Amino acid sequence: MNIKSVTGDSGVRRWFYQRITGIFLVVLLIIHFTIMHFIGTGEIDYQTVAPRLASPYWKTFDLAFLIFALYHGMAGLWVVVDDYVHRDGWRVFIYSLVVLVGAVFLVLGVLTIITFTPHMLFTIPSKI
Repeated sequence: MNIKSVTGDSGVRRWFYQRITGIFLVVLLIIHFTIMHFIGTGEIDYQTVAPRLASPYWKTFDLAFLIFALYHGMAGLWVVVDDYVHRDGWRVFIYSLVVLVGAVFLVLGVLTIITFTPHMLFTIPSKI
């Protein structure tokens, strides 16, 4: 029995969402590079990044970046598995693994971004 015949999934929605997330990723990447590398001070260290990540705007930006990147990557892995794994048992196992890994990365990323507070600014002592 073919898993596609059971789910009725032709992959059109995944293809469409993959293209949409790709467009959003390009836009977010251009904004990120422009602000971090061209407009900013040029230094990317804790003292520069911590105040940015403390603001709700940047948390929202980073959450969007994380969600779009994870969806895009996991959908790409899904297509690779769909193309190269032909046994239904292995395919279901690998699909489950892809979903599990994506969920773990999503939870870890969201927790890191949302709970981040710049409570301690480290300074590197200069050489004497």
